[in-house]
Amino acid sequence: MARPAKAGRGFPVWLGLAPFGLVLVVLFAVPVLSLLKLAFGEGGFTLVHFHRMIDVPVYRSVLGTTLGIAGLVTVLAVLASYPLAYVMATVGPRARSLLMLLVLLPFWTSALVRTTAWIILLQSNGVVNALLMGSGLTTTPTAFIYNLSGVLIGMTHVLMPFIVLPLYAAFSNLELSTVQAAESLGAGPITVFRRIILPLTAPGVVAGGMIVFMNAIGFYLTPALMGGPGQTMIAQMIASNINTELNWPFAAALATVLLVATVTMLALFQRFFGLERLIEGGGGKAGEPFTVTSRGRSPGGWAAIVAACLVGAFLIAPIIIVFPMSLGSSPFLAFPPDSYSLTWYENFFGTTKWVAALTRSLQIAGLVVAISVVLGTLAALGVARMRPRWRSTVETIFILPMIVPVIILAVGLYYLLAPTGLVGSIWGVTLGHVVLATPYVFITVRAALKSFDGNLEFAALGLGASWATMFRRVMLPSIAPGIAAGAVFAFITSFDDVIIALFLTNIRSRTLPKLMYEGVAHEIDPTIIAASCLIILVTVLVLGGNLLLTKRKTT
Repeated sequence: MARPAKAGRGFPVWLGLAPFGLVLVVLFAVPVLSLLKLAFGEGGFTLVHFHRMIDVPVYRSVLGTTLGIAGLVTVLAVLASYPLAYVMATVGPRARSLLMLLVLLPFWTSALVRTTAWIILLQSNGVVNALLMGSGLTTTPTAFIYNLSGVLIGMTHVLMPFIVLPLYAAFSNLELSTVQAAESLGAGPITVFRRIILPLTAPGVVAGGMIVFMNAIGFYLTPALMGGPGQTMIAQMIASNINTELNWPFAAALATVLLVATVTMLALFQRFFGLERLIEGGGGKAGEPFTVTSRGRSPGGWAAIVAACLVGAFLIAPIIIVFPMSLGSSPFLAFPPDSYSLTWYENFFGTTKWVAALTRSLQIAGLVVAISVVLGTLAALGVARMRPRWRSTVETIFILPMIVPVIILAVGLYYLLAPTGLVGSIWGVTLGHVVLATPYVFITVRAALKSFDGNLEFAALGLGASWATMFRRVMLPSIAPGIAAGAVFAFITSFDDVIIALFLTNIRSRTLPKLMYEGVAHEIDPTIIAASCLIILVTVLVLGGNLLLTKRKTT
C-alpha cells in the first residue's frame, strides 16, 4: 500500500503483528519445535531415528513412494492444465467464465467430498467401469482404486487448480503481437508453441508445479482412502506410528524430514519466484491480449479444445455425480439410481450423530471466522506499515501454516494440548483451525490494503480524525471485500478440515468431516453422500453470499 510517510500514525506496527505472532509462537512454533526435539532425542542428542529410516527398507520405500507419487501428480497436473489454460485464454468471456467455474468449484469443494465421489465413480460397480463394460472396451471391472491409479486420479483432481490458475495468468500475459510476428516469419503452430508459448509460460508452470509438489509430499487423505499398501506415503506413516505403534520419537523424525523438504521447497519458491507469482503468472507485459490469430485454430488448437473439454469433465464429474446418487432409495450406490427419494437426507437429519456433527462443525467454523478475521486483519495492517526490509520475511512466516503439511501441525498440537485436556473439546480443534485459517484472511486483507489509496488515510488524519475514526469511516469500507473474502476462506478451511479433527476430537466431539471420513474408511453408507451434497451446498452458499456482498459494495 503506497502511502505518505506520516500516514498510519496512531496504529503501531507491534499492535498488528503481536496477536497473530503470539498465536503462531504458541500454537505453531512450539508444537513443531517439540516434534523436532522428540526427533533428536529428549535425553540427549541422537540420530538413531533417522538412521532407522535409512536402514529399514520399508521406510526407504515410503520415502521413495512419497517423492515418486508427488512427482507423478505434478507432471499429470501440468499436462492436464495446459490445454485447459490455453482454451481459457483464447475463448470468449462467457465460455471463459464457464471454464473458470469448472476450475474454481472443485477448488473450493471439500477434498473429502471429492475423494468420496471418486471412490464411488471408480469402484468395481461404479460409473466408470459401467461405461467401459457397456461400450465393450472391457469385459471385467478394472481396478481403479486402492492402487496407484486411484491415488494419482484423486490427488491430481485436488491439486490441479494450483497449476491451472497461474498458467492461465501466464497465457493472459502473452502478447498477441509476439505470436503474430513469429507467424509472419513462417513459424508453424508447433514452432510457435515450442519457441514462444512454452518458454513464456514456463515460469507460471514451474511456480504452480512447486506448489503442487509441496502439497503432494504431505498428502494424507487421498492416499489413505484411495491407495493400497504400496502407496503408503510419509504422512500416513507418521499417523500410523502415533496411532498404532505409539512411537512418538520416530513419528517426529518422519515429520522432521517432511518439514525440511517442504521448507526447502518454499525457500526455493521464494528465491526464484516470490509468492506473487501464483497470481501474476509468468508472461511478460500485456499488450494486445493473447488469443487466436487470423490464421484461426490449427489442428493442434482444436485438439486442445477437445482435451480441455475432457479435463473440464474430469474436474466437475465427481461433484455433479453425488447429487443424483444422494437421491437414490437403494442401500446400494448406483448411477443412475433405480428410484428416487429423500431417504438418506431424512436419515441424516433424523440421526443424532449426524446432526450433532454438523452442528459442531458449524459452531467451530463460526468461532474460527470470528477469531481469524480479527487476527488476520490486524496482521495485514501491521505488515503494511512495516519497513520493506523485513516485510517479505514476516509475510513468509505468517503464511507458513498454509505451506507446512497439516499432518505436522495436527500431530504437534495433539502432543502439546493432550496434557491440557483441550483434546476432545471444541476449543482444541478451534485453535488448530485458527492457525490454518488466519493466513487466508491475512493474504486477502493484505491484497486489499495494497489497492487502498494511502492519501485518503493521510487526508483523514490531517483533518483531525483519530486513527480509529479514519479506519471505521475510510479504510474499512474500502477493504471490506477483502475481509469478507478472508472470512469465507476461513469458514471453508475450518468446515472442510479432516486431519486436525482426526487428532483433536474424539467420538463425542467429532466434526462432520471426521464422521464422514470414518464412514468412508470402512464402508460407504449412502448417508455419507447426502452429507457430501450438504457440504457442497454450504460451500456454494457461502461463496455465493460473498460474491453478492462484494458486488453490492463495488456498485
